[in-house]
Amino acid sequence: MARIESAPLDLVVAVCQGIDVCFAGLKLSTVPPPWQEYSEDYDAVDSSGFEFKLRSLANDVTRELDAGFNKNLEIWNAQVKEFGASVAGRAPSLPSDIFFEHICAEVEDDLGTEYVWIGGEMASVDAPWEATWIYSPAPPEDAEHLVLKFVVDGLETGHSCTIDLRS
Repeated sequence: MARIESAPLDLVVAVCQGIDVCFAGLKLSTVPPPWQEYSEDYDAVDSSGFEFKLRSLANDVTRELDAGFNKNLEIWNAQVKEFGASVAGRAPSLPSDIFFEHICAEVEDDLGTEYVWIGGEMASVDAPWEATWIYSPAPPEDAEHLVLKFVVDGLETGHSCTIDLRS
C-alpha cells in the first residue's frame, strides 16, 4: 500500500490565477485512456499507467468564475430553447477546464523511470474543480519512491509529494 511520505502540510501543491490547488489522491494502476493509442508518445508494449487527482479549493475567485459560468449557461440554454442547438452552438466550458491546462507535474522515481503524461480528465459537472492526470508507465514493482513535482505554466511551484511505494 502506497503512502504519502512527504507533502505540503495542507497538500496545496500549486497556486494558479489566485486559486489553491491540492494533491487529492493517487491510483498506482490504471487503464490508460482509449485515445492514448493515437498519441505520439504511445508505447503499445507498455500500456500501463497511474493517475493522480488535483482539487482546487473554493474561494472568491472560484465562486466568481462559477457565477459567470452559470450566467453563460443560462443564456446558452435560453438560446437552445429559442433557436435550437445548431444555432446556439456549443455549451460554455467549465471555467476550470482552462484553469487546469496550466498545471502539470514532473514525475520521477528512484530507478530513473521516464514517465510521460498521456491524458486525463478535467472538470465535470459532478466535480467541476477537479482534474485527474494519467502518466505512463505505472511505477515498476521495485521502485521505492515516486516524486511528483508540480509545475504551473512551465515553472516549478517548489512543492512536491513523495510517495513511499514499499508495502
